Amino acid sequence: MSEKPVRVLFTGGGSGGPTLPLLALAEEIGRQKPDSHFLFLGSKNGPERKMVEQTEIPFVAIPSGKLRRYWSWHNFIDPLFIIGGGIMGLVLLLIFRPQVIVTAGSFVSVPVAYAGWILRIPHVILQMDVRPGLANRLMAPVSKALVAYFEQTANQFPSIALKQTIGPVVRQEIFSANAKLANERFDLHPELPLILITGGGQGAVGLNRAVLPLLKHLLNNFQVVHITGSGPTINFEQETSTFSHPHYHPLEFVHEGMGDLLAKSEIVLTRAGLGILGELAVLQKDTVLIPLPGTHQEDNALLIKEKDAGEYVSQQVLASDGINWWNNFLEKHVPGEMGKKLHKLLPDGGTKDFAKLVFDLSGKD
Repeated sequence: MSEKPVRVLFTGGGSGGPTLPLLALAEEIGRQKPDSHFLFLGSKNGPERKMVEQTEIPFVAIPSGKLRRYWSWHNFIDPLFIIGGGIMGLVLLLIFRPQVIVTAGSFVSVPVAYAGWILRIPHVILQMDVRPGLANRLMAPVSKALVAYFEQTANQFPSIALKQTIGPVVRQEIFSANAKLANERFDLHPELPLILITGGGQGAVGLNRAVLPLLKHLLNNFQVVHITGSGPTINFEQETSTFSHPHYHPLEFVHEGMGDLLAKSEIVLTRAGLGILGELAVLQKDTVLIPLPGTHQEDNALLIKEKDAGEYVSQQVLASDGINWWNNFLEKHVPGEMGKKLHKLLPDGGTKDFAKLVFDLSGKD
């Protein structure tokens, strides 16, 4: 393989889920071709900005809008932002001159993809979720290649000739995760089993509220790390009169050591985005999926449940009858069984496969 560096432009975000695999891909490309150059385009206030700025990859915020399929006054304003994003994207492409553009959804990516098409720069879509999002569908006509986690999803993009189904694109940190390091970093009990609750990079207020009645019950037999996100956090003084427990650890974000924390966890309660699910698959972790209601996450959770690779509970059931649901779940739960099936459904190797595709498209293989 040629050691010549590549120039890759990444764009996407809107949440932490799509951003993580793009950063993992950049990490792998940089490992194989150390002098490669990267640029990340994202939204000004999205969580991707904070995540990218913690790396050495330059980040530029561009205007972005959203194409809604419902009535909103924003529908009259957002096209101006989309046009602005396209113009700024075109200028940045001319300055940076990438050999490949890689996107992972988000409406901030759409004008950049079309600007790249004008300049004849190969564009690759990363489609993680079972149900394709509107942004990826809009980019399909100008895309050179598609990378998907599920074959049934890839088949929904007939206009893209080059399609590849791969395992999850995951950071190297996950493969080298160490549960003992989590004990030290997060002040965890070394012997007590851990439940991790996480609602995503932007926080999941609905999930936080849904698990609230269950927390005291969980702490009877487990220690709990609860990543609440940047939304409103739970104030136990107000919500549950007096609540204090040495084995409850609420955290707004985990910037370093997330892999170690996942490795330490016996069960993970999470939304159903494929970003974190890919990492859980690598570590073969038993997972309870609480998808964001009315979104593509429900499709993800249903597929994983059908494969017995994870448990599925709705946010409504968890909030209204969480303790009974949890007791029934534990009665039939066989530790490690779901995690093995999740790993079979989402096997290793996706990051290297994706990097090879980028090299092929850049002509630097």
